[in-house]
Amino acid sequence: MGNSRTDLSEKQLSMRQHPAPERREHSGGFTLIELMLAVAIIGIMSSLAIPNYVGFLEKARMAKTVAEMNGIAKQIQLYSVAEGQYPDSLGQIGLDNLRDQWGNPYQYLRINCMTQLSEMRDNSDPSHTGSEGLVLPVSVVLSPITAHVSLAVNVGNLQGRMYLVAQGGNGNGGGGNGNGGGGNGNGGGGNGNGNGGGGCGSGQPRKDHFLHPINSDFDLYSMGKDGDSVAPLTAQKSRDDIIRANDGGYYGVASNF
Repeated sequence: MGNSRTDLSEKQLSMRQHPAPERREHSGGFTLIELMLAVAIIGIMSSLAIPNYVGFLEKARMAKTVAEMNGIAKQIQLYSVAEGQYPDSLGQIGLDNLRDQWGNPYQYLRINCMTQLSEMRDNSDPSHTGSEGLVLPVSVVLSPITAHVSLAVNVGNLQGRMYLVAQGGNGNGGGGNGNGGGGNGNGGGGNGNGNGGGGCGSGQPRKDHFLHPINSDFDLYSMGKDGDSVAPLTAQKSRDDIIRANDGGYYGVASNF
């Protein structure tokens, strides 16, 4: 009896000195369900954010491309004022190595194969006097000719001048026997001393959904993200092109024109 009581007392003392560990209701890690929920939330947020970010980048590239095309068009128009005709290629104005935001070269096609014929100014302005050029009142009625008014009238310091340009010779045009634009005359024939029409760049002009040319002076465009294009704007390859249309009145995506 004495030994059993002693053993019992020792067990009670041991239990008091080493109490049983308490059960914890929550462990320090995540359960599988919690991890799955976290992954699902991250996936949903990524699916919403990534397309918006990509779309923002594309809009930024388009805006940059439009700005560069405006700059190129101004250089082309300045060249037309200085030389009396549009350049045959971007290489003539030193921009043939310029690339768009997708790494593709800008596309240019000279459409207006004209040369500068004369200058029209308002005689009512006293500063516009002298023998330089052909000076006519802006209200004068001219006889019908094949002519085009240069779009460069608002470029630089032209001071409201209008440049009238007419079709140049091609070397085979036969003028009269005098000093006109015949092949060997002094006018704008191919072998004369004047300036003929010059060679336009080869290629097809861009056309709208009615198959009408979208410009009368020159085409300038980027082939867009896919780096491919064809003349009609309605073709699938042309839908993402960044174009200049309406003789500079529109810059933007071909699908929105």
